[in-house]
Amino acid sequence: MTTSEPLFWRFWTAYGGTRALVRSPYLHIALVLVPLTWGTWSAAGWWDTVIGVLPNLLGFTLGGFAIFIAFGDARFIASLAAPEDDPNQPTVYRELCATFVHLILVQVTALGLAIVTKGMWFSATLPAFLESALPVANIVWGGVCYAIFLYALSSVVAIALHVFRISTMYERHQSNK
Repeated sequence: MTTSEPLFWRFWTAYGGTRALVRSPYLHIALVLVPLTWGTWSAAGWWDTVIGVLPNLLGFTLGGFAIFIAFGDARFIASLAAPEDDPNQPTVYRELCATFVHLILVQVTALGLAIVTKGMWFSATLPAFLESALPVANIVWGGVCYAIFLYALSSVVAIALHVFRISTMYERHQSNK
């Protein structure tokens, strides 16, 4: 890693890239939940759930990230930030930070899509071909947006498990003092 790499690229490689996203069990859980929640997102108003839930979850996530950054003594943080075997691989510290950033980006994306969709929901006289296609487009759009919301929710488990992993590392660190 060089500091001349764009910031987003450094985040994306630390997260694991497209491969990590596609293989994510949390994404798979979200995709399984989409058809099970059909009654929620297939009709107007689904965005109110997203807008009602995500601001609180986003605040909690940002607070958790801030607490993690301040967690542990300087020696422990240095040990997390030290390369293990391959200096080209992200450190444990950067991986966890990337997981937090990923969760924050997914939450902000889901919230933004819900706000924009709510703002675009209005009645208007449309040409017949659009009038007949609009209900299908609304359902597809609602399903995609709700899937992102469900991914944001399921990803909270990923960050919780990652923080738990760090806590076990901290226990080992404390016992080696």
